[in-house]
Amino acid sequence: MRLFAVLLLASISGCAGVNQLAALHQVEFRFDGITDPRVAGIHLSSLRSPDDVNPLDLGRLTLAIASKDVPLDLTVRIVGRNPETNKITAKLIGLDWWYLVDGRETVSGRITEGYQFPPGQPTEMPVLVTFNLVSFFGSDGKALLDTALALAGQRTSTHQVVMRLQPVIDTPYGHMKYPVPLELDLAQLAR
Repeated sequence: MRLFAVLLLASISGCAGVNQLAALHQVEFRFDGITDPRVAGIHLSSLRSPDDVNPLDLGRLTLAIASKDVPLDLTVRIVGRNPETNKITAKLIGLDWWYLVDGRETVSGRITEGYQFPPGQPTEMPVLVTFNLVSFFGSDGKALLDTALALAGQRTSTHQVVMRLQPVIDTPYGHMKYPVPLELDLAQLAR
């Protein structure tokens, strides 16, 4: 009798884990834009070309290039939406992510903040991306600024930009990752 109770509890817990994985697997993730893009501390939101940089910011960029430290900082907004037809609130406990430019991983990280996806309600997950442009694109000032503007969505880009995501959920058997990472195409930043 005791063995039966343990097996019954294990099967119920297993069903809960499978249900949670199935619920999260139905969540649709999509790219929702870039906020607060900066290169070497220069706000890019109001710039459309390298010619729009004022002399003070140009000096800041020149010093950053001379020190070979030109950080690009931006927040990628990702929205997860659980369909109304899914009756279970999907729960995410972590998100491994990779930011790839032209097929090369520039930076990766992990969000450890939990998110819940109630049926029919979109949930925003901001991902802060920071990396040194010089490490990937050289030290030509105009080209770096042009690349930063393209990656920030301020102008048309020839770069392929992808955000790879691997959600992590909590189950009765421990943490479980999506079996296959999701990929969001961010190359459509500029409209």
